Amino acid sequence: MTESPNPEPTGAPPPPPEASAPRADRAVEAGRGALFIGVAKVFFMLSAFVQKVLLLRIVGPAEFGIFSVVNAAVSVVNNATVQGTIQSVSKFTAEKDEQAEAVKRAGLRLQLLVGGALGIGFFLAAPLIAAKYNDPGFARWIRLVAPIPFLYSLYAVFVGSANGQRRFRLQASFDIGYSSIKTLLLLGGAALFGVGGAIGGFVGAAIAILVVAAVVMGLPKPGAESFPMRRLVSFMGGIVAYTFLINLSLQYDLLLFRWFVAQVTEAKEANALAGFYETARNFALLPNSALLVITFVIFPLVSRSTFQEDQAATRAYVTQTLRYALILAVAMAAVLWARPRGLLELVYGEAGAGGAAALPILVVGVVALSLLGIASAMINASGRPRVTIALVSSTLIVGTACAFALVPRQSPGPAMLRAAALAAAIGMATGFGGALFYLRARFAANPPLATVLRVAGAAALAVGVGRAVPGTGALSTLGSLALAGIVYLVVLVLAREFGPADRDKFRKILSRR
Repeated sequence: MTESPNPEPTGAPPPPPEASAPRADRAVEAGRGALFIGVAKVFFMLSAFVQKVLLLRIVGPAEFGIFSVVNAAVSVVNNATVQGTIQSVSKFTAEKDEQAEAVKRAGLRLQLLVGGALGIGFFLAAPLIAAKYNDPGFARWIRLVAPIPFLYSLYAVFVGSANGQRRFRLQASFDIGYSSIKTLLLLGGAALFGVGGAIGGFVGAAIAILVVAAVVMGLPKPGAESFPMRRLVSFMGGIVAYTFLINLSLQYDLLLFRWFVAQVTEAKEANALAGFYETARNFALLPNSALLVITFVIFPLVSRSTFQEDQAATRAYVTQTLRYALILAVAMAAVLWARPRGLLELVYGEAGAGGAAALPILVVGVVALSLLGIASAMINASGRPRVTIALVSSTLIVGTACAFALVPRQSPGPAMLRAAALAAAIGMATGFGGALFYLRARFAANPPLATVLRVAGAAALAVGVGRAVPGTGALSTLGSLALAGIVYLVVLVLAREFGPADRDKFRKILSRR
C-alpha cells in the first residue's frame, strides 16, 4: 500500500483565498464545522447509548452479549470501509472542489466491488467465526448482518463527498437521520423478534440511509470529468488499512475477552460476561465517540493546508486540535471515574453493573486511543497513512500480548474484567505515545505542556471531590457525577486555561456571521 503523492506545484493555479486567511478565521471555520457535526455526533452518541441500554433490558444479558459480539465483529470491517472511504473521497474532493463529481463516480465504482466482496466474504466466514466462540448459533447472526459492509461502503462515498466540500451541516443531517432510523428499527425489531429482530433492524436502517443519501447528494452527473481510480485506490488502501486497525483496536478487547471466557465456561455464562464487559465499554467509549467529530472536521482542513504546503497553518491545526481534544476527553473521563459502579447501576440496574471493575481502567485507555485517532486523522490528511498503520499496529500488538499474558490467569468475573481492560489500556497508551513523538518530529507540534499539567490537576481534583460525596443511591451518584464535572471546569477556568483568544473563537463560532 502506497502513500498518495502530492501533485507537483509547477504550473498549479494560485491558492484559494482561504489559504492566506488569518489563523483565527481558520479556527472559526473548523469550529463551525465541529458545531454542526458535533450536534449530530452528540445525537448519535445518545441514540447509540439508548439503543444499548434498552436492548439489554429488552433481550437480557445473554442475548445482549450475542448482539454485542456480532456487532463488534462486523463493526471492525464496516467502520474500516466507511471511514477509509469518507477520508479518501473527502481528501481528493477538498483538494479541488471542481472534481467533486468525478471523485464521487470513482468512489461508487470502487465500492461496488470492494463493498460487495466484503459482504460476501463476511457471509462465507460465518461458520468459522462461530466455531471460534464454541457456539454454532453465531453463524446465523453473522450471516444476517453480512450486507452491512456493502451498504455502508456506498453510503460512505456520499458522506465523503459532502465532507470534502465542507458541507458540514448536510453531513450532520445524515448522521441525525440515520441515528433516528436505526434506533426505531433496532429496538422495534428486538421487541418483536429478539436479537434477530435487532440485527434485522440494523440492516433495514442501512438500506434506508443509503437511499436518502443517494437522493440528496445525487448520483454522479453525466459528462463529468473522470478521476483516475488508481489515485483513489492508492490512497484508500492505506486509509482502509489504518481504519481497519483503529476499529479493531476499539473492538478487539471484547472479542478476545469472549474467546478467553469461552475456554473456561459454558456459552451462556460466557455471553453474559461479555455483556457485562460491554456495559463498561458502552460508557468508556463515550470520549472516543465525542472526539470523532473532530476527525471529520480537521481532516479536510489539514488536507488543504498540507497540499498548499502551509506549514504554519498545519502546525496551528495540530497544536490547537490536540489541546481542545485533550480538554474534552478528560472532562468526560473525570465524570466517569467519579462513581463507576453507581453509574452502571443507575443506567442498567443492579444486574448490569458487573462491568464496574473494568470501567475506570478502560476510560484511561480510551482517552489515549481517542487522541491517537485525532492525531492519526491529521497524519493521514498529510498523505502519510503508513505512519498511522504502524502506530495503530503497535497498539494492537502490545494490547494483545498483554491480554494473553494477563487475562487467562484470572478466574471469570471481576478479576478477568480488570485484566482485559488493563491489557487494552496499555496498548492504547503505547500507540498514542508514538503519535506524539511523530507529530513533534514532523510538524514541531504537540499539545502544550501547560495544558497537559492543568488538565491532569483538574481531573485529579474533580475525581477526588466526586468520590467524596456520601451515599450510594441514585441521587448521590448523580450529585457525584455533576460535582466532578463542575469542579473540572472551574479549575480549568481559574487556572486560565481558557483565555480571551479562546473565548473570542467560540463567540465567532456560535455567531451567525
